[in-house]
Amino acid sequence: MAHARLTASLAAAALVVLAACSDDARTPLAPAAAPAAARAAGQIPTRAQERPGTFVERSDRALWQDVAAGGGVATVGLKAPGAPRGFYHGKVLVDRPTWSQADHAVLAQKGVTLLQRDDLLPTLKVRLESLEALSAVRKLGFVDYVEPVVAAGDLNTHAGVGGCSWGDAWTGDRQYTASGDIYSQKFTAMGIPSAWTLSSGAGVTIGLIDTGISSGQGQFLSTFTAGESGGRTLRLMYVSPTFTSAYDACGHGTRMAGIIAAPRDGASVGGIAYRSSLVAVRHADGVAAVSSSDAKYGVRGALQNGSKVIAMAWESLNWWWQVSDEIEYWHYNYPVLFFGAAGTSGCNDGILDSNVVFPADMPEVVAVTGVNYPGGGVPCGIHHGSDVELTAYLDVPSTGQYTGDVVSMGGSSNATAVVSSVAALVWSRNPAMTRDQVRQRLWQTAQYYPSRSSEEGYGVINAYRAVSGN
Repeated sequence: MAHARLTASLAAAALVVLAACSDDARTPLAPAAAPAAARAAGQIPTRAQERPGTFVERSDRALWQDVAAGGGVATVGLKAPGAPRGFYHGKVLVDRPTWSQADHAVLAQKGVTLLQRDDLLPTLKVRLESLEALSAVRKLGFVDYVEPVVAAGDLNTHAGVGGCSWGDAWTGDRQYTASGDIYSQKFTAMGIPSAWTLSSGAGVTIGLIDTGISSGQGQFLSTFTAGESGGRTLRLMYVSPTFTSAYDACGHGTRMAGIIAAPRDGASVGGIAYRSSLVAVRHADGVAAVSSSDAKYGVRGALQNGSKVIAMAWESLNWWWQVSDEIEYWHYNYPVLFFGAAGTSGCNDGILDSNVVFPADMPEVVAVTGVNYPGGGVPCGIHHGSDVELTAYLDVPSTGQYTGDVVSMGGSSNATAVVSSVAALVWSRNPAMTRDQVRQRLWQTAQYYPSRSSEEGYGVINAYRAVSGN
C-alpha cells in the first residue's frame, strides 16, 4: 500500500542527496510530558477555547462530509481522559501508557482502520468507514480531536491547485553580480546587494516546503555548488505517498528555490542566500491543494534534516491542528524560524484579502506579504492584515523549468522567499543570535519600525540593516 512508504519518523523517506557533505540531521527530542502543574485544568485551554471555529466544533455530520470527501481518511489526536488536550506549546501532555491505551481504544471501534502511527506526537492516521465510526471515535475520552486531511471549500476550490506555473520570461531590469548572475533593482531597493558584502547565507540551512524542484533545472541538480556557491548541501525529498519523486510538476517550488538559493554560477539568477544549504521537500502539487497530513510531515522532514529557516508558501482557509502542533513542537523545542505566506488568491474572487491564511496566521510563524514597487501598497488578491509582520517587493526574477531560464515570480509566495532568505543572511553573519533575536532584527530594521501598519506589519525589509545591525 502507498501509505506504508511513509513512516512515522520519515527516516526512510525517499531522498536525493546532491552534495558531498550531509546536512546537520536532527534526532527529534523525546516527546516529554509537561509537568503536573502545567497540566492542571484551567492553565491549558481546550482546542475550542484556544481557536474557535475549527473542525473540533463541527457536528459529526458536518465533519463527516469533509472526511468522506477525502476517502474517509482522518487524523485522530489522542489525550488522557479528562485532560483538555494531548499537546500544547511543544509539550506532549499524555504519558506513554495512556497514549497506548488511547491508540487501542480508537482502533477497537468498528469501521476504523489504521493507516499510520505517529511516534513523535500523539496522533493516528486512520480510515473511517462511516459516519457511525466517526461518531464512535469522537465520543471516546481518549480523543482530543478528529479532523479530515482535506476540506471542501478551501482555497483550492477558488484557485485550483494554486500557484502552478513555470513563469513568464523575465522582462524587467537586469542587474548583475560579479559572477554574471541576474537580480533586479527591487533587490537593490531592499538592501540585498549591500547585504551580500557582509553575508552569503553560509552555514545556514533553509527548509523549503513546497512542490519540489524541476528535474530539468540543473542549477539544483548538477551545479548547485558551482562558482561562489561551494561548501553547501542540497537535499531533495518527498513525503506524500502519492509521489514517486521529489521533482516539481507544478513550477512553484522551483521558482521559490531560485529566489532563495540559486547558485552563483553565471547561468541565470543568483539566489539571495546563495551559499545557504537547502532542504527542498515536495509535499504537494500546488499551494492550495495541500493535504494536512502531508503538510505535517513536510515540516518534520525539513526540520529533521537540519533546517533553521523554514519557508512555507502554501495556504489554507482552515486551521489544521495536526499541522499547528507540528510547527509548535519544533518552534518550542528547537531554534528554528518559520515564515509563511499571507496568501494569494484571485482579485475579487470572494475571499477577503484581509484574511491572512493558515499557517501564516499562527503566532509562531512570521507572516509575510508582498507590496508594489515602486510606491508600495498591497495589490488586490494579495492577502494582508494585522497578522502580517514583514513585506517584500513583488515580482522578482527567478529560475524556471530549465537551466538558463529567467522567469518572474509574484504574490505573497515571492515575498516569503525573499524574507526567509534575508533571515538566513542575518543568521549567517550573526550565528550567536537566537531565533527571536533574528525575528526582532528583521522588524527593527524594516520600513515602518517602531510603528506597525494594520495591513503590512513593519513594512519592507532592509537586508543590509538587518545583517549589519545598523
